Amino acid sequence: MARANCSSCGAQCCRLTVVLEASDCIPADLTTERPGGLRVMARSADGWCVALDRQRMNCSIYDDRPQACRRFVMSGPYCSAIYSTEGRVVGSNAA
Repeated sequence: MARANCSSCGAQCCRLTVVLEASDCIPADLTTERPGGLRVMARSADGWCVALDRQRMNCSIYDDRPQACRRFVMSGPYCSAIYSTEGRVVGSNAA
C-alpha cells in the first residue's frame, strides 16, 4: 500500500467530525455546536473542515489545531484505514 502524503492526499481526515476538547482554543467562527452541547470543528457546505486551506490542502490553523487533529498521525493506523490500496483516498475524485 502506498504511504499517505498530505500534500497529495484528498484530505479525507479533513472531512471527519472533530470533537473539540475543553483545552482547545479554536476561534468561535471555526466551530459549531451539536445538539447536546458538543462543540466540533465547523464544516463548509461540501463537508470539508473550515480550517482546511483548499489551495495547499493543509490546515490553516496547524499550530493551534485541536487535540483530536494532533493525535491523527499521517500514515498511522487511522489514516491508513481511510487510504485505499491504490494510493488515493477512498471517496476522493483523485485518479
